[in-house]
Order: sequence, then C-alpha cells, then structure tokens
Amino acid sequence: DMNLDLRERKLLYWLDQNSRATNKELGKKIGLSEQAIGYKLKRLEEEGIIKKYVTFVNTPALGYTHYKVLLRLHKTNVEKEKEIISFLVKNKNVRWVVSCSGKWDINFSILAKSPQTFTDIYREIEHKIGEYISEKSVSLLILSPGLTKGYLVGQAGVKVRRYGEKIIGWELDSIEKKLLKAISQNSRQNIVNIAEKINSTIDVVRYRLKNLEQEGIISGYTVQLGFDKIGVQRYSIFFTLHKMSDQTEREMFDFAQLSSDGTFSSTNNTITWTASNFRDLGVLAPGQSGSVNFSIRARDKYPIRRLSDKNYTLKVRATIESPTVPSFVQ
Repeated sequence: DMNLDLRERKLLYWLDQNSRATNKELGKKIGLSEQAIGYKLKRLEEEGIIKKYVTFVNTPALGYTHYKVLLRLHKTNVEKEKEIISFLVKNKNVRWVVSCSGKWDINFSILAKSPQTFTDIYREIEHKIGEYISEKSVSLLILSPGLTKGYLVGQAGVKVRRYGEKIIGWELDSIEKKLLKAISQNSRQNIVNIAEKINSTIDVVRYRLKNLEQEGIISGYTVQLGFDKIGVQRYSIFFTLHKMSDQTEREMFDFAQLSSDGTFSSTNNTITWTASNFRDLGVLAPGQSGSVNFSIRARDKYPIRRLSDKNYTLKVRATIESPTVPSFVQ
C-alpha cells in the first residue's frame, strides 16, 4: 500500500518523533543493526520518501507571530500559478508555501514581529501579485500541537510537541543564532559537523543545544516525507466556531494573553485602534483599504455542559468612526 515494508514504516514513524536519534537508537526500536538502519535511510532518501530532516524552532518564543495566508486566485493558468508560487518561495519573509485544491489555491505563512511588519510584508507581496488575487484570508497561528504520524504503523496520532508557546525575555546570542541556522537545515547533523560550521567547540554546541531544547526554543525534530511517494494525500480542514455568548467567549479565550497594538477594554472585550497610534488609520482615500491585527490564546478546556454545546463560531464585529466624515458619505 505504501511500497514500504513494516520496518521501513516503523523507521519513518520513529524518525518523525525524533529525527536526531542515532542509528543505534533507531535500530533498537525496530530490531535492526546500525548498518541496516544506515542502508535503509540512504534508500529512503534517494527515492525521495525522506525529503528533509526538520528542526522545529518555536519561533513565537523568539518574539515572532506566525501568520497563515490563504489565497484564491483568478485570471491565472498553470504556468502563472507556478510563477506566483516561485515568487513566494523566494521571498525571505515567507516560511513555507503550499499549492492547494478546493476553495483556496495557495497557502503560505509569514513570520513577523509586529502587526505593522506583517502588513508591510503582505502589502509588498500584494503589490506584485494582487491582480491575480480574488479572495484572501489571514489567520494567526496561536498554538499548534504536533501529532505523530501514527498512520504509518496503523495507530492514531498522539501529541509529541507544541508550537506557539512564548517565553518571556528570551534573547538569542550569536552562538545560538548560528546553531539554530545550522541545525534547521538538517536536524540529523552530528555535533562535530555543527561545531565546525559555527566555528565553536563540541562541548559548547552540545550544551547550547540541550539548553535550547529544555527552554522550549527547539520543540522537537521530525522528518519531512514525500507523501506522493508513499501513496498518501494531505488535507487541511478549516473550521470556525459558532453559538458564542459573552460568557462562553470569556471562558474559551484567555484575554490575559491578548496581543495587539490597539487598546483593550476588559469590560466589553473590545479593542480600539486610533489614528494617533496606528498610522494606517490616519488617512484613508476613497476605495483604499487598511488592516489591523490582534491575537488571543484559546484556553486549554472549553465550557461543555450540555450535549448541544458544540460547533461554536468566533465572531468579530468591527466599526469605523471618524470626526471628519465628508458630507457626501452616508
């Protein structure tokens, strides 16, 4: 079914949970020698089943907000869509790009340290490809649990890592920046190679790496698979919650974790942006658009009291006011 034998599927399963595990450690888990593990890894890499060994860097812990952007295109063909994807891939601020089928055509993410920075990055992108965008949706990734690829061994996925947890006051030094850059390109690099790349010692790299793991800056190591090579299709499902009340909203969302450049009022759960502290609202010409951003963390447990307590929708109501509304605007 996947053109893989059981031991190869087990090997991918354990690599997904820790791609820095040694050949010896992997061999013990699936009953093979170190040499046999090395042979299988080489074959899986050459056949494109293993595409990349990935380090999960918890970027929100470093002060970044993760924005996910969905685009629906029009006036394009296959070649133009490839051109747009290539443009996004080359953008240094874009973390990843995915071509989709269904309502949306392209899904990509941007890392930014402020809403204004994201707005500037996105506007630059839209300036280049805006004529081909018929609809867009922007969301903030707050928390993202990593699940094991249990389907490889006929099991359900279980949570092994979390992405999105913030650590207050953490600043990377020059060695840590070099270390993260080196290991993010290949999580299976050994300590000796990493030390040579960043011009440091083995002991320093080992200590710093362990510290980054313990502090949650590195949340895990996994493997990127060539799904087309193993007969697996990947689907993303987007859903919203409805039947919200003010009480339920307060119970579901942790307003203490709200991040915004506006002013928040806890009495009615509103955020206010003014032209005095948000330049995008200063002057809006006819037909011009602007944007404001905020993020809020959902609580770990939702208020479920009855069988009907399900299928919630989070709704946002926005109003715009101005003391200098032109007379011709109704």
